Amino acid sequence: RGAIWYQGESNHVEGMAYFDKKKSLLAGWRKLWGIGEFPFYFVQIAPYQYGDEDPAILPRFWEAQSACLEIPGTGMVVTNDIGNPTDIHPKNKQEVGHRLALLALKHTYGKSDLVASGPRFDSMKVEGDRVTLRFENVAGGLKTRDGQAPSHFEIIGEQAAFVPAQATIEGGDTVVLSSPEVKEPAAMRFAWDKLAEPNLVNGAGLPTSAFRAGEVPNYDFFSLKVDEAGDYELIYDLDLKKLGAELKYEVDRAAQLDAAFDRVGYFLELNRDGKLQWLWIAMDPFTDDASKLGIPTPASGAVFQQAVKNVRVLSNAEGIPSGDGLAVNLEFWPHNYGPLNAAKVPGASDQAWDIGDERVDPVGGYGSMQIHLTAAKQTLMAINHWSAGPGADIGIGNSTGQTLDWTFAGNAGSYEAARLRVLVRKSAK
Repeated sequence: RGAIWYQGESNHVEGMAYFDKKKSLLAGWRKLWGIGEFPFYFVQIAPYQYGDEDPAILPRFWEAQSACLEIPGTGMVVTNDIGNPTDIHPKNKQEVGHRLALLALKHTYGKSDLVASGPRFDSMKVEGDRVTLRFENVAGGLKTRDGQAPSHFEIIGEQAAFVPAQATIEGGDTVVLSSPEVKEPAAMRFAWDKLAEPNLVNGAGLPTSAFRAGEVPNYDFFSLKVDEAGDYELIYDLDLKKLGAELKYEVDRAAQLDAAFDRVGYFLELNRDGKLQWLWIAMDPFTDDASKLGIPTPASGAVFQQAVKNVRVLSNAEGIPSGDGLAVNLEFWPHNYGPLNAAKVPGASDQAWDIGDERVDPVGGYGSMQIHLTAAKQTLMAINHWSAGPGADIGIGNSTGQTLDWTFAGNAGSYEAARLRVLVRKSAK
């Protein structure tokens, strides 16, 4: 007796919570039915577009499904070579059934000579600028189903972003990765996109599931990307993955600041799908009170809707113009707000939430911390509705959603990492 399981889609956002649920489900069934660790063979869901969701959500789910193989008596069918990214219910069920049958024949009915699954990642070694991956279950040797070089491998190193890797099969059970852009690789990932249909298979033609290995370095992008970083002193450091009704700064030195300051800077980092966006905005001070420079909570008393000049902007985000001597407008408040252009910001709309909105009561409302590049009609950074935690709105540049300033985006939980640093440059004595 055993079970086969072909289910998914709506719970693909659960990440590793899926593993915990599946483990509990199987444990409950096995206890209730009293027939021991009966076989449980399941199907990994296929690549699919899933709207405009984070491309890494599905790879993280595939990773969780692969983790279910740690549960005794389980087996998994990989379908990244027989799906249809535009159809949530791929038509090729014949091959799915065949692969489930292979698992049952090999592990339940004693046909031990059968090959029932694809290559499995075993180990990674870095030598110079090369990453060597070794695989198990190669069934006569690794190959690709289209005769081309192995696809969908990426590496990351000193350039601080994942880049496509050149992949070569060596010795039957090994794939070697390299890239001219990476001299000191530290980590890799495979098929790390919801639309990935990789070509690596074993000698039996069975595919490889998504995986990642190594440790992505923890870079200080502020020091790496901002040449005047050494002139600034950190006042606030906030992990935006920990937003909520009560804010807890990793660093809060506002009360310890012992001198006046002549520049204020905001450094925002957002990491999604291994791709980092960063933004540096430095400006003349709009307040001499350091306690009002952070998130404008009711307790901070910070309310600023005003223009600021002499602004420097640096960013790697697409569409953000870098430059000096720019003019921005701030919308910092803990209130609710509507789309009416109450401050008469040039170019702002009265119908859409954008670079110019109207602050309305109550004070402890939705909340806005936005900086806009006025002349370009562009949001530079937005942190809204921070009390919602993972449902907060965070973004660099204009939102592509229903509002330009990220209002109602509710996307904070989609970032793998998000960090805001607030800094000042002390006035010369």
